[in-house]
Amino acid sequence: MSPKKRKGWRGYAFSAPIGGSTIPHRVQNLVLRTYAERHGLLFLLSVFEYHHEGSTMMLESLYETLPAIEGIMFYSLNMLPAERAVRERLYREVLGSGAGLRFALEELQVLEPADVGVIEDILACRALSAAVRLDALEA
Repeated sequence: MSPKKRKGWRGYAFSAPIGGSTIPHRVQNLVLRTYAERHGLLFLLSVFEYHHEGSTMMLESLYETLPAIEGIMFYSLNMLPAERAVRERLYREVLGSGAGLRFALEELQVLEPADVGVIEDILACRALSAAVRLDALEA
């Protein structure tokens, strides 16, 4: 039996605020489709996460499709789960299946384990920056 050829990048978007702003689904899909075209990638229709705080139900439902697709394309890095343990599981599931992650707005990707450190460093810097701003406002 020959291995199945992976085909396409599944879009991932949601209704909850992203980086403090609510971005309409059609805009998220437009950005994803444009990113895919610019990079010569096949864009598969997006799944949309429910608007419940911290929900990753739809994202986790994609884990079973990973052997058939090239990976998951996020509208933004800000859509990654807030909890580090949940993100680590995402990285493990995706990379362990031979797939990847892409973030259209920031033009970033996770295609190998070394890429995870870059993403986590960016998230840590953003969290630190937000904490510093909050401290400045309180002073």
